[in-house]
Amino acid sequence: MFETVITSSQMREFEVNAEIRAILKVISNWMAIPLYLVFWIADWAYAPNLKWEFLALRLTIIPVCLFGKKMMEHERSAESAQWIAAAYVGMVALPINVMIGLLPEVTTVYYAGLNLVALGGLSFIPFTLGFFCLTTALIFAPYFAIVIYGAHSTKDWSGLLINSFFIFGSVVICYLIRFFHERLRLREINSRIALKTELANRDNIVKRKTAEAIRLNTLKTQFSPRIAQAIYDGRMDLEKSIRQLKICAIFIDIVDSSQQVVRLDYRKVDTVLARFMDTVVSIFLKYDLTIDKFQGDGIMAFANDTDHTSDFIQKTCLAALDVREALTKDQEFYLFNWQKKMQIRIGISAGDANVGFYGNTKYFRSYTAIGAPLPLSSRFAGVASPDQIVIDANVAKTLAIDGFEMHAIGRISLKGFEPAEQNLYELLQAPASTWLNSDKIPCPHCENSHLNVATNQYGHYVLTCFQCNYEKSELESV
Repeated sequence: MFETVITSSQMREFEVNAEIRAILKVISNWMAIPLYLVFWIADWAYAPNLKWEFLALRLTIIPVCLFGKKMMEHERSAESAQWIAAAYVGMVALPINVMIGLLPEVTTVYYAGLNLVALGGLSFIPFTLGFFCLTTALIFAPYFAIVIYGAHSTKDWSGLLINSFFIFGSVVICYLIRFFHERLRLREINSRIALKTELANRDNIVKRKTAEAIRLNTLKTQFSPRIAQAIYDGRMDLEKSIRQLKICAIFIDIVDSSQQVVRLDYRKVDTVLARFMDTVVSIFLKYDLTIDKFQGDGIMAFANDTDHTSDFIQKTCLAALDVREALTKDQEFYLFNWQKKMQIRIGISAGDANVGFYGNTKYFRSYTAIGAPLPLSSRFAGVASPDQIVIDANVAKTLAIDGFEMHAIGRISLKGFEPAEQNLYELLQAPASTWLNSDKIPCPHCENSHLNVATNQYGHYVLTCFQCNYEKSELESV
């Protein structure tokens, strides 16, 4: 509201200033100078003995008009513009008042010239009430001083009384014209302000929606659709300070990728990596893992940073098994484009980490985790055999309760974690029954069906129903 008031005031200042400048330009160019010179013809008939003196007085209108226009050229304040306009009108009326003083008749009809000045100046220039009264005084006060002095000498007050009625009527008419003109002008200004405010509000809405869309796309690329929905709805807040959490990190790396990248055409490499990334990321998001970073042909992710479920380790391991199975089923594609079997190494580690947004908002800011589980998962993938899933003792202990099949590898010393040795295990397969069905989102259109993670035509990961093809193309409430 305060901003609207300030904007209205500034716009009023601008409008008043612009209108005074435009009116003075019209009055000086098309009214004052032509009328002054034309009325000199009347001077020949009414006061022939003073015609040259009156011509000299009338010619003063030229420098007065030039002075008024010059003063208004660089004026930006509405109050100062009104002072200039009042002074201009007073100087236009001054020669007429001097002519009245030079005439012998006290009640001369030359007062009508002052009425014309009043009609031109008081009716159209957007004076405030104070400046209206000041300008009226500048026009008529000299006249009344001259005429009252003359009437006092001749003792003839009748003509002054009649002229005063006409002058009063002219001022009233000017005020009424000014009143209605001001109302129309204010209505026009308010309409402009309303339009300007509406456009500003639209711009703000566009900016907000654009920011939301950018944030939405960011959420879709890093978080699962279910988690992104919760963040968008405000049920989860990631903008808080860094938090320390227990997470499960996973790293997947392609076996012998460097050799193939050098050997194959870059277009083939791009096709393969795009297919690989899409498969891995969609499975990660299916199990609510957060995508941490891409390291060349490797993908790092972690679980339990947002929804804090007790089964985050199991979800991470199921994701690893699903990735391995999905790549196996897609071997025909990889044999044709990768020209060899697609094999991966997977490392999984659980432990404490600091999770949140790191970096500076001005340059770069990333939602990530910092802690031992992330580099450990990368080290585990480094020691894994092709298509092997290596896990640490903490993960193995949790999986053993749920019946996951594992095999002990032994104690291995890892670079960067010497001299301690890690007791590692190989994850073979998940239990026959899964307990994740209760965590799935039901399809709002189909019975006994749920939503799965898939990629839409724009490359965004969305929730979709494979039975009826329903798709949550953007964040919404189910």
